[in-house]
Amino acid sequence: MGVDNSMFRSPRGTILSLFLVLLIAASGSVAQADDGFKNFTLFKAVVPGVDFFASNRQAVAPFEKPITETKERLSALLAASELPPGAIFVCSTLAQKDEVYEPRAMKMGYKWTLTVLTADARGEEMLARLKAQMGDIPPDRLERLRARSVEMKPVLEAGMARSAARQMAQAVLQVMLYPEKEYRFSRVDDMGRSPLPDWLDIGIASYASGSGSNVRFLQQHLEEIFPMEDVLTMSRPFIAPGSEGGGGQMVFRMERPPGGAAGGSSGGDQMGAPGGAAGGFPGGAQGGGRSGGPRSMPKDQQDRMMFDGQAGSFFAYLVEKTGIDKVKELVTLARDKKDTLEFIKRADVMGADLDKVEAEWTNWVKTQKAEGGDELRIRTGGPERTERPPQ
Repeated sequence: MGVDNSMFRSPRGTILSLFLVLLIAASGSVAQADDGFKNFTLFKAVVPGVDFFASNRQAVAPFEKPITETKERLSALLAASELPPGAIFVCSTLAQKDEVYEPRAMKMGYKWTLTVLTADARGEEMLARLKAQMGDIPPDRLERLRARSVEMKPVLEAGMARSAARQMAQAVLQVMLYPEKEYRFSRVDDMGRSPLPDWLDIGIASYASGSGSNVRFLQQHLEEIFPMEDVLTMSRPFIAPGSEGGGGQMVFRMERPPGGAAGGSSGGDQMGAPGGAAGGFPGGAQGGGRSGGPRSMPKDQQDRMMFDGQAGSFFAYLVEKTGIDKVKELVTLARDKKDTLEFIKRADVMGADLDKVEAEWTNWVKTQKAEGGDELRIRTGGPERTERPPQ
């Protein structure tokens, strides 16, 4: 006997069928089949044009707003109604991170991918690193580390979301502006994969992601800044991959009590210090200039921070000083491989006297609010590497 479909032909059945169709379609943004990534659930169109692979919807939540806002700003700056589609893998465990296979994702039609770790996975990674360096961790110290991880979880999640938004901006720039180059997440931090000047790549990503620039670092090191003309013409300072294969880094700002130690808790617990650096900072706690003492960062990392800070803050200054339309014109000229420095020196933009421009920008930086306290730099999923040494 055939199945009686009369209920679906009735008005009530039609409404029920329509409801089921809409429910199935809506559930597409909530959960889909794993598409070959068995320990992930696919969450489609949480952000238009961006799919998420994660253990659950809660793991995606911290990224939704930053990615949405970044996408909107990028679309406006690049005058593009649609951006290349991409996928973000949110890994709640290190085992999930190991399962991510980028070529498979690219075959699914994505033009770019990112791999990010949740705060829990970051804590797992930190403990694994400490155990590898120290062996068994005393129970009391392990308990302090876990308590601190719980306390810092909101800060870590917010910082990871900002970092992912910035990386998405860089990935989109690479894919849109240099499509003949094969995309790799491990190279997302390589400005040489975009035809734009390095400072403009950094400035656009910083502005679009709303991550701003490291204002506190700039304010503390204004006497050591690169000449503005150099920033606008040079390649981003090179950082060689480290012993762990390099690593992208996120900067988290944390408030500390007055007079508190700058490098971790009084108990000596360190959070996410790459390569076992003391104080939670690469090479040690932040302090001193680029030629500072033994507790300062290595010079190449400080140069990178200085360049990125100057590039990001100058782009924001340019937007405030000249307006978004002028900045859009600058981006268009750069995409056409025109001289961006000459554009900036135009009388209707910043003027030909770059020394004066630098002085005015420096005074502007001094007035900016430096949010948070000390910085905590933690590795992201992708290696940090730059193909081009500074010119």
